[in-house]
Amino acid sequence: MYKEIPQFGFHIFDKTIGEAWIDLIEAVFKYGEISFDEGRKRLAISNVRWKSATQIIPDKIVGQFGDKKSLKALVDLTFSQEKMYDTDVVKNFNSGAKSYYKRIKEGKMLDFVIARLSRMPESKKAVMVFPTYKDYQAIMNSQRDDYLPCLVSVQFRLVKQSRYYNLNTTFNFRSMDVFQKGHGNFIVLAMLSRVVAKGLSKKIKDKPIRLGFLDGIITDAHIYRESFSEVEKTLLDYHNK
Repeated sequence: MYKEIPQFGFHIFDKTIGEAWIDLIEAVFKYGEISFDEGRKRLAISNVRWKSATQIIPDKIVGQFGDKKSLKALVDLTFSQEKMYDTDVVKNFNSGAKSYYKRIKEGKMLDFVIARLSRMPESKKAVMVFPTYKDYQAIMNSQRDDYLPCLVSVQFRLVKQSRYYNLNTTFNFRSMDVFQKGHGNFIVLAMLSRVVAKGLSKKIKDKPIRLGFLDGIITDAHIYRESFSEVEKTLLDYHNK
């Protein structure tokens, strides 16, 4: 389900990651405005609120309609690959910047989140932030071959219920190519949530940990011209399935 609220932009909500991903693609493709990003034609909408009520993975819709190569690349860049590389069909930057995995590992971000919430389950400080001041200088040194993480932050919140804790995950993307990379972005976030939940389960013994919603803001949600025909086919196949 997606809805445009004039004062706030598009709000997208569904029960599963795959459903919400497809609705995001459709909203951009149907209602996005034509614009150009460093010369590339695209459709885009701004300040999208996106929410999946669950973080169930694997997701059947993503498995059926998502590009598997792109998904694997984003999983690798978050969990094993140390150097960032561009998975876009048109490359915007050279390989070599620190990947999400490298940033998480160097900053001990997951260790921090798990330790913080296990000691203070009500904490609002269990946040992972990806861009750093070093990225700013690198961009200023090379404006046409630059890299800044599209995922700005992820915050994990424990909400105490009568018999368990809900672990809710909130994200902030400065930019997202919703068709080529959106499914991978959302799956990776759910995978990170699982890592946090597993770590907390070993430390918090009074109640079990359950995964709650995945929710956040995408400042610039877009689809590039190179994907238009594939998007049209995907949406047709999805609605006719």
